[in-house]
Amino acid sequence: MAWHDNVHVDALWTINEHANAWGWIDGAWRKFDDNHEDSVINMAILCANAKAGGRNINARIEDNRLKEIYVW
Repeated sequence: MAWHDNVHVDALWTINEHANAWGWIDGAWRKFDDNHEDSVINMAILCANAKAGGRNINARIEDNRLKEIYVW
């Protein structure tokens, strides 16, 4: 488990496929955890708001997948 604190969401990418969304977070593309479809949607909304507002996030990343996010 690795926390990346006070980082930015610099880009977002999604496609019309089941639970397929990515964010450019802390210098790399990170796939949003897709164990639950709702979590992908919720993380995309949080990341979009963080990016639009220029807010920092704390992100828990495991195996290059975004597992948990806090927006400040």
